[in-house]
Amino acid sequence: MGRALRHRHPRIVGARLKRLLLTGANGFIGRAVLERLDPERWQVIACSRQPAPAALPACVAEWRSVDLLDPEQACALMSETKASHWLHLAWYTAHGAFWNASQNLDWTVASLLLLKHFAAAGGKHAVMAGTCAEYDWRHGFCREDETPLNPQSLYGTAKDSLRRLAAAWCAGQGIRFAWGRVFSPFGPGEGRQRFIPAVIRAMLAGDAVRCSHGRQYRDFLHVADVANGFKTLLETDASGSFNIASATPRQLRDIVRLLGDITGWRGNPDFGAIPVADDEPPLLIGDNRKLHALGWEPSIELVTGLENAVNGWRDREQAPS
Repeated sequence: MGRALRHRHPRIVGARLKRLLLTGANGFIGRAVLERLDPERWQVIACSRQPAPAALPACVAEWRSVDLLDPEQACALMSETKASHWLHLAWYTAHGAFWNASQNLDWTVASLLLLKHFAAAGGKHAVMAGTCAEYDWRHGFCREDETPLNPQSLYGTAKDSLRRLAAAWCAGQGIRFAWGRVFSPFGPGEGRQRFIPAVIRAMLAGDAVRCSHGRQYRDFLHVADVANGFKTLLETDASGSFNIASATPRQLRDIVRLLGDITGWRGNPDFGAIPVADDEPPLLIGDNRKLHALGWEPSIELVTGLENAVNGWRDREQAPS
């Protein structure tokens, strides 16, 4: 069994702070959450397989490098941290491969084991990341308490199964449980092979931009607003399932054209160069009124968010290796 590594933040922690364990702290959404948690409110134990960054966010009291798929390390993490709140963002996310990878089974089992140890250590409120892939995509516009759940991938099935089991377990243990279904997050730090980064990188390099037909409508939300959605679920002690979505349909070809304007790219997108799967939905949007009722609302307009993403990639491409 591997040994979990710890890195402690030098700041002094007050007794009034809520103690939060964040698993998946070095991921795309995890990093954005850490940037937005109030250090006067939260004492965060950040957990990732990766080592601690050179500079820890102010809210982080401790960084733990842990293999969450190792049952011994998972047990030790929960029993030693004794967090009252837990935000679970860790999962297998290799681009393209994650849809039907066997790692989805591993993460379902590991997440349930972590939850069991969280309860044994006195945990009170758990928030986990779900996905729009849990829904029946034939319905297009997805509402938490009305749209049928009918995942068509192992990833969506694993997430839906985890939610059902975790909700039932938490109800029996007296633990509040919230589930945030993420739609299409974007922004700085997003994986380079995903749709928006791939288009940006090609444009910045002056290359051809090859796309699908681009007539699909999707729900894009800047990662800062996604992070604030999870922050809201933590700070309101919410229970139940919530879409973390913009609720605004955006056609993919319009995103490509906006990125062309922002980057100054003067080519013509090759729409239709990449085939579209037969089961790909023409419309996939999330109703966000349930989360909005908790006080959350998106703060970053699409064009502003795309400009932010482009600037992030410019910085990355120009930075020394």
